[in-house]
Amino acid sequence: MTENDDIKHNLMLNIKRLEGILERIDKYCHNYDQEKVDASVAVLKIKSSIENLREIIPEMSRDAESIDQETDKPEEEKD
Repeated sequence: MTENDDIKHNLMLNIKRLEGILERIDKYCHNYDQEKVDASVAVLKIKSSIENLREIIPEMSRDAESIDQETDKPEEEKD
């Protein structure tokens, strides 16, 4: 795999991680709505998920920046 393919692969993995985090947040909210979980527990779990988002988003930004730099290179440099 080329470096660009690796970056795209990492971005796809991070997108899957984001989807998983959002699903967990939805589950926490649903459990709270169903009165299965106390509000303080739901808030702590959501805060934890938000921290995970804060770790992933900068990675994705760096990867996207790398792809942009790769596409901005002249054709002879890509070879």
